[in-house]
Amino acid sequence: MNINFKNNLILSVSYAFVLVLLILNIQNSFFWDTVQLGSKQANFYYSTNYSSLLLPDSIDSGHIPAFGIYISLIWSFFGRNLLTSHLAIMPFALGIILQLYIFIKKIVPEKFWGVMLVLILIDPSLLSQMTLVSPDVPLVFFFLLAINSVIKNNKIILTISIIFLFLVSMRGMMVSVCILFFDLFYNIYFTKNLKKLLLSLLKRSVIYLPALFIFILFSIFHYLEKGWIGFHSSSPWAESFETVDIKGFFFNIGILGWRIIDFGRIGIWVVFFVIFFKYRKEILNNKKVRLLILFFIITLIILSANILWAKNLIGHRYLIPVYLSFSILCAYLLFLPFINEKLRITLFLFWIVIISTGNFWIYPSKIAQGWDSTLAHLPYYNLRNKAIDYLDYEKIDVLKVASFFPNLSSFDSIDLNGNQKYFVEFDGTNEYLFYSNIFNVNDNEYEQIISDYDIIKNFKKNGVFVWICKKKL
Repeated sequence: MNINFKNNLILSVSYAFVLVLLILNIQNSFFWDTVQLGSKQANFYYSTNYSSLLLPDSIDSGHIPAFGIYISLIWSFFGRNLLTSHLAIMPFALGIILQLYIFIKKIVPEKFWGVMLVLILIDPSLLSQMTLVSPDVPLVFFFLLAINSVIKNNKIILTISIIFLFLVSMRGMMVSVCILFFDLFYNIYFTKNLKKLLLSLLKRSVIYLPALFIFILFSIFHYLEKGWIGFHSSSPWAESFETVDIKGFFFNIGILGWRIIDFGRIGIWVVFFVIFFKYRKEILNNKKVRLLILFFIITLIILSANILWAKNLIGHRYLIPVYLSFSILCAYLLFLPFINEKLRITLFLFWIVIISTGNFWIYPSKIAQGWDSTLAHLPYYNLRNKAIDYLDYEKIDVLKVASFFPNLSSFDSIDLNGNQKYFVEFDGTNEYLFYSNIFNVNDNEYEQIISDYDIIKNFKKNGVFVWICKKKL
C-alpha cells in the first residue's frame, strides 16, 4: 500500500471515529464539572442577555468566563439544547486531530505519521472529554495549535493561541507558561552575550503580552467589583482549594503518580522504560528526544505545581497536556530508526491494547474514580434517564429523593429541558435515594447507604449502576 494513501486512510478513519463517537453521544446531558462550566455559566449569560460580564459568586470560577459566553452565543444562534451544545465542541475535537497530525509530520518519517496519530489520539481521558461539553477540548486544541506555531515560528497564530488559552481557564494560563518555555528553548539562541540574550527574550515576550494584558484587566475589574480573585471562602468548591500540610502534599504526589498511569497509561510507561533501557545511549544523543523530554518535564512540573498544594485539585482532565506530551515523547522514541522492527511492532500492539482497556477500568465503590476522564462513564446517561422515568412512574416526588454531585443541580441545568426540579442533598434522613457508583461518595456515606437503605430498583450496564433506594423502617 502506498505510504501516502495509508496515512490519509488512517487520518480519515481517525476523523470518522471521533465524529461517530461525538454523534453517538450528542444528546448526553451535562456531566461532572461541565454542569457549571458549560451549562450554568452559559445559562446566566443566555438568560440575562449578557447584562453583566461577571457571574454570580455561586458559579463564578474566578477566571475569564469565555467558555460559558461561547456556549451561550451558540445557543443564541442555534437554540438552547444538548445538540447545539455538543456541536459547539465538535470543531475543536476535530481540530485536535488536525493539529496532532501537523505536529507528527514535523517529527517522524512519513511512514509513521498515521500510526503515531492513533497512539496519541486514543488516550481515554482525551476521548472522554470530547464526548462532553468541556472547556478542556478547546484548551487541548489551542495547546496543540500553540506548539505547532512555535515550531513554524508563526508569531501571529501563537499570540492568538495564547490569548485563547488565557480565555479558556486558569489552567490554560499555566499551559501557556509551558508553551513559553518550549518557545524559548526552540526559538531563542542562548548566547553568552547577555545584552543580545535579553534583547531576544524581550522581543519574544511581546507574543505573550496581549494575553497577559487581558488577564490583568479582567482580574483588576473582578477584584474591584467582588473583592476576590480565583475563589472565595463561601465558594461551593472552596474546600478543594484548602492548603494541605506536608503529609497531604506527599499524599497528593502519590495521587498524581496514580493519575499519570491510570486508565491504561501504565502501558505507555512500560513502552518508555523498555525502549529507554535498551537504547538509552542513542536516545540521549538525540536532540529532539532531549527537547521532548524537557517539554514533558516542564509541563508536568508547572501543571503539578498548581495542584499539589491543594486538597482536591488533582483531576485527570487537569493533566491531559501532561498525558499528551508524554505520549508524543514515547511515540517518537518508538519510531526512531534504530529501534528493532519486531520490538517496535510488539510495543505498538502492547500500547494499543493496554490503553484501550483503560476505558473499562472501574474501581470498587469505595475508590474515587475520574469518571469524566474515561469512556466507562457513558452508560450513566441512559441509566439516569431510566431511573428518573421510574420515579415519575412510581409518582415519587424528587424533593423526597436525595442524591450526590454531579446530580444535585436542577434537571434543566443538566438536561436543558426547562424542568427546574432537582434532587436534594443527602443527609442520611432522606426517605428515598438516587445513587450511582459514578458519584464518588465518601466511605461514611457509602456505609450509611448500604446499612440504612434498601435498593428498590437497580439499573446497570457495563459496570455502571444507578440505584433507587428507600430508607429502611
